[in-house]
Amino acid sequence: MDVKKKFEFLKKRSDITEAVRKFFLDKDFLQVETPVMASHVIPEAHIEIFKTEQISIYRKPQSLYLLPSPELWMKKLISQGSGSIFQICKSFRNNEQEGHQHSNEFTMLEYYACDCDCRYSLELTKELLMGLFKKFRPEYANLPVNVYTIRDAFFKTTGIDIEKCPDFQSMKEAAIKAGFDITDSYSTWEEVFNLLFINNTEPELCGRGITVHTDYPAQIPCMAKLRDDAPYYERWEMYIDGIEIANCYTEETCVEKVHLYYDSESRAKEQIAQVQVAVDPNYPEIFRTFPPCSGTAMGMDRLVMILTASKDIKDILAF
Repeated sequence: MDVKKKFEFLKKRSDITEAVRKFFLDKDFLQVETPVMASHVIPEAHIEIFKTEQISIYRKPQSLYLLPSPELWMKKLISQGSGSIFQICKSFRNNEQEGHQHSNEFTMLEYYACDCDCRYSLELTKELLMGLFKKFRPEYANLPVNVYTIRDAFFKTTGIDIEKCPDFQSMKEAAIKAGFDITDSYSTWEEVFNLLFINNTEPELCGRGITVHTDYPAQIPCMAKLRDDAPYYERWEMYIDGIEIANCYTEETCVEKVHLYYDSESRAKEQIAQVQVAVDPNYPEIFRTFPPCSGTAMGMDRLVMILTASKDIKDILAF
């Protein structure tokens, strides 16, 4: 890309960023700025972390980690009574896959709506996107939003009903019966599900327009609240033209359940992570003063790609 074209993209990126800020400020969200490093992380077994070290003449060197999202610090602010907040910041993921949509260092838009659930945040996100489309990509302003539960989407694209396959063995047998090649290298329900979802459900249902998948199965652990009436998390993910753009939870606020998640993910991370990290076992205690809340993470780089019709993330980055 020539220099003139590069700066045209950077100008558009600047305008988009300011429009996003204005949207949340007009909704009375507090804009915050939190550290990009911490001495401990929220354990997520599948995310690799960048590790660094702070040196000082006054004490021993201290390990620090570049955070994969601002979640750790933003939740502390919410527990202290901040109310609804948002942030646009740099985030980092190590060992990230290479491709036109990925970067080890990326920009995250993260927002938390207090006293709200993920259904509210879906409507908020749709309002944000439609306003941005009208301003920056008018031909997308009237795109329909196709919403599927994970159960319906998975059945539609694989023929497998996940409610009839609650464990690994039944899921493996159903997948083999449906004609999928499930080798002995797969050993968990989540691995089989992800194989079929990524290779079948995402390409078939998420390739064009706006698609939202809701109600994620309980077999895929996360810090979202479980529904009271079914084994699904109050969680959704959004795709635009095949690009995964946002992930949202109704946040789990039960201290005991968050402790269990921490313990489980910490053990898994110790077994599979290439970069070992420190986890604060007392972090879940912040949820003793945590209000009902819905949190959404959106990839700003990918959002800018969509709004500028870019095919490669490198086109909308300065470097």
